[in-house]
Amino acid sequence: MIAPLSEDEDARLDNLRQYGILDTLPQQEYDDLTALAAEICGTPVSLISLVDQDRQWFKSALGFRPEQTETSRDLAFCAHNIIEPNQTMVVPDARLDPRFKDNALVHDDPNVIFYAGVPLVSPEGHALGSLCVIDRKPRELSAHQLDLLLRLGRQAEKLLELHRSLQTTRHLLHVRDEANAQLRDFSHVIAHDLKAPIRNISQATHLLREDYSDRLGDDGQELLDLVAQSTTDATYMIEGVLQYSQATRALLQARERISMINTVERATRQLALHAPHSVSYIGTVTHVSTSPIALLQIFQNLIGNALKFSDKPACRITVDCVVRAAGGHTVSVHDDGPGIPPEQQEAVFRLFHSSDRGSKRSHGVGLSIVRRLVTSLGGTIRLSSGPGEGTTFTFDLPA
Repeated sequence: MIAPLSEDEDARLDNLRQYGILDTLPQQEYDDLTALAAEICGTPVSLISLVDQDRQWFKSALGFRPEQTETSRDLAFCAHNIIEPNQTMVVPDARLDPRFKDNALVHDDPNVIFYAGVPLVSPEGHALGSLCVIDRKPRELSAHQLDLLLRLGRQAEKLLELHRSLQTTRHLLHVRDEANAQLRDFSHVIAHDLKAPIRNISQATHLLREDYSDRLGDDGQELLDLVAQSTTDATYMIEGVLQYSQATRALLQARERISMINTVERATRQLALHAPHSVSYIGTVTHVSTSPIALLQIFQNLIGNALKFSDKPACRITVDCVVRAAGGHTVSVHDDGPGIPPEQQEAVFRLFHSSDRGSKRSHGVGLSIVRRLVTSLGGTIRLSSGPGEGTTFTFDLPA
């Protein structure tokens, strides 16, 4: 007898395919469950079977030939089992059951005589298949054995849910990576396409100032200054887009054991720092394992940010590094500048946040890049500051 279809069969099949588990390779976790089920029930065969549109497919098949991974749904005992999702189906002797007495699986290999199956039900309420045990002779199970089989069925359901969650996570990560790649490419192209017209405006402004400044008057000069400043700001923001879009590409490089003091000195040299400003490494940790390019960019941006907003003739910056109790390291960069008001401390990490500190004005890019790099390395960054107290940026480098 062919099992009837449930009223919500289309929804059940859609639900099954959401798991992305059909035709996957064998996994030890599922094989462990079928081994336990067979041992508890004393049967030579145990299966985790999923009922597809025209077949039942075995995620785990203890006691079957390795090449026997599925059977026709028309012959499947589990196709009958999923009709009642909340009830364990027990067939003591299939030769005496009108549903199965003419079934080829009963009279031919694998000679299914005894069957007991627990429906595997999704959170949506659809029976996807069964955890079942099979014997080639008539038998009964005790109440205790049926209870343990039911418990193992619940574990099989949890494994299926874990598999679905992993599939969903992988898909979302793939979508995210594709979107990020498209965003990086888009921002790179747009920024490059904008550079030429901005450069033309800047050159035209320079020519106007050289050749026609005496004819423009005060109002004209003021407008020319505004155009020049606007082109400078636009150029800075375009460069910021390019830097931000390329920031995590440095992380593709393998991590290395690198010298802290050499990295700080290299960042200082590339910033062309000169007296009376100074940067000192005061940490006792000599080496860390991380991306050398990413750490260099972090130091360049944090030190460069401190120099940009310094309100003193001689800016003093110190870099420290200590070992974390949980493993890895904690790095801090402290400056003696004017500090950051509490209401601005979270906003400074936003891309193109407009910041005014004293006479200095900036459209934030550097700190956005720092946060992105630190996060991509698996760490977090935070700051402590107050007006007139300087600023300390602290970030973690995981082990």
